[in-house]
Amino acid sequence: MEKQLTQEIFQKAKELGADLVSACWREAFKNNPKAEQEIEKINPKTRSILVYAVRMVSSSISQAEENIRIAQFSTRLVYGELERITFALMKELDDRGYSSAPMPTYLPVPMTPESKGLMAELSLREIAYQAGLGTIGKNRLLITREFGPRVRLGAILTDAPLVPGKPIEEDFCTDCQLCVESCPTGSLSKEGEEAILLCTRHHMKYGLPGLIRFAIKLIKAPSEEEKIKLILSPEFWEYWQNLNTGIFYYCYNCLNACPIGR
Repeated sequence: MEKQLTQEIFQKAKELGADLVSACWREAFKNNPKAEQEIEKINPKTRSILVYAVRMVSSSISQAEENIRIAQFSTRLVYGELERITFALMKELDDRGYSSAPMPTYLPVPMTPESKGLMAELSLREIAYQAGLGTIGKNRLLITREFGPRVRLGAILTDAPLVPGKPIEEDFCTDCQLCVESCPTGSLSKEGEEAILLCTRHHMKYGLPGLIRFAIKLIKAPSEEEKIKLILSPEFWEYWQNLNTGIFYYCYNCLNACPIGR
């Protein structure tokens, strides 16, 4: 029964447009108390985590240096696909009598002093790794055999008894250093919070980090004329546009540099 159910759910995901699909058991996070705690809060019935990937179109994100909006819109389309697939799979599981709780594909995430708006309750990358969709590269992204790091992920916590995949022993990252060399911030040569903040301040420069800096600049403006000038600036318009579209990515260097999956 478990095998047949798994095949049917995976097939449904593929029919909906997922390029890769697998699952892992909740027990994969038994040695991670924080993750286990979050799973319990999100869906205490969780037995399996269904995870799937939609590939990015390399030729569109490669336009990032020439026209960042093309790469951004292409990314937005990928997230739209993931949202559609996620809701359809939730309905499929619900129709079969199973619970489902979706993990956001990128937003919303907790806006807390601890997360700094940079981390979700659960790491989609870690879920995908545990399910055997790929390995973690020097770029700190999931690297898949088929598409390299050029994928976006979705996941659903469910009590459906899905047959799990398992982490891949082979390391797809060839240690070519191309992603490290392409990084404009040097963040891939750093570790921990310093690396995350360096990367985020650059690739989300018109997201929350930039918005905070802009708000401080606006508050400290010495005159009403300077405040109006800031509000009428293209910088402010960029924030407005991003808040409407929900897409804040301004750097695709490590994705475009990786040779895996080309």
